[in-house]
Amino acid sequence: MNLLEQITDYAINLQLDDVPADAVELAKTIVYDSIGVGLGGYQRALGQNAARHATTIMAGDEATLLGSGARTSLEGAAFANAVMVKILGMDDSHRQAGHIASQAVPAVMAVGEAYGSSGEDMLVAIVAAYDFAVRLGRQVRATHRERGFDMKGTVGALSTALAVARCAGLDRERMLNTIALAADMASGTEQYVYDGGRCDTKDLISGFAARNAVFAMRLAESDFYGPRSALDGSYGYFSAFGDGFDPDMFADLGEDFAILGTAFKPHGGCRHTHQAIDAVQAILREGALDTTEIERIDLSTYSYATKPIFRVDPNPPSREVAGLSIRTSTAVALKHGSAWPHNFSDWDDPEVRRLRNLIEVQVDPEIEARYPDSNGCRLRVALTNGDVREAALPNMKGEPEFRMTDAELREKFSVLTRELFPAERAERIYELCSRLESLARIDDLARLCAAVEAVTA
Repeated sequence: MNLLEQITDYAINLQLDDVPADAVELAKTIVYDSIGVGLGGYQRALGQNAARHATTIMAGDEATLLGSGARTSLEGAAFANAVMVKILGMDDSHRQAGHIASQAVPAVMAVGEAYGSSGEDMLVAIVAAYDFAVRLGRQVRATHRERGFDMKGTVGALSTALAVARCAGLDRERMLNTIALAADMASGTEQYVYDGGRCDTKDLISGFAARNAVFAMRLAESDFYGPRSALDGSYGYFSAFGDGFDPDMFADLGEDFAILGTAFKPHGGCRHTHQAIDAVQAILREGALDTTEIERIDLSTYSYATKPIFRVDPNPPSREVAGLSIRTSTAVALKHGSAWPHNFSDWDDPEVRRLRNLIEVQVDPEIEARYPDSNGCRLRVALTNGDVREAALPNMKGEPEFRMTDAELREKFSVLTRELFPAERAERIYELCSRLESLARIDDLARLCAAVEAVTA
């Protein structure tokens, strides 16, 4: 069997009883966390625009939009909800495959609602998506960075295609075609981090991938065919988007569940800034800090957090990319003591601007030697009175080695949704997600994810 056939057979045969209990719990947490960040994204202008687009241009009555509660087509819900999940930059992450949930969860929820899938179907589909995405990411991540591809649009399109086909209960032939067709829709570049003007594609790419996965599934259901060597052919995915592949990349399927490497974000902004935010908060726990007394900031971390240039840009061109800069994120955290998405409204405040230009970023050889198994930093803040405040962390909060607690995840959900509905609604969503495997259908969960009143952007 070729690679496409191997991953398809794995997904079709995978059952929830095959998945370790901790992986099942993580899958449920990923659904819960994604709903929260999606509802947070709905409150932004781009989220509102995505909802309007879906209800007008992609109209239908198949699935529910986050936040608005409006009904739209399957493709419309997959697109708009994926955009919403990505907007705040607080969706989950994986060291080897970037952001998986922002494509997979919205698409699987929409398909599950439209096809009457169970919570168990949804969880199995998500576990399979992570197993596929992470193994793809291992092969193409370095080449993607060199060529400017965004993994959400490439890895995300293929892994989400597998997930929606599994959730919908497609047969082997149609699942093969779903993934093969999605491979020819894989797209997306990271040019958005370099352009200084208005650009929404950072978040739209997740929507493209989710929509393309659903579209590929619908094509496969209509008996359209894709290439059987879509992954490993001479001109297939790994040749076009990478520099080859390991023919044994799927040998450990069913033994090593990639979802266990998932990390959750306690802060807004790029994941590769969070070690610095954690260090700021560690320093502030020792006592308050008057930022006007700071005269120098030294930050040492791993090299991937410093490249390309947007990751260390002291003067980012817009709020949309300010959270990608470790200098800006550190400065925002120093001013506010936190880096929630709303804190980044001060990204260009005069004091934040002064602080971000005081920060010297360098690669720490010890931290670099341990990356990606650890991804911490050392932070040193020198004050005008000669005092020095320091913190050193081996891993950022939310990583598998340093999990967010259940209470912290629920606080995050509450902060992001409290303007939309009362705490009782948030508690009900948590309760349904915590027993997702027992739901015969996921309709009740989808309907709960609507605001009490419309939000004005």
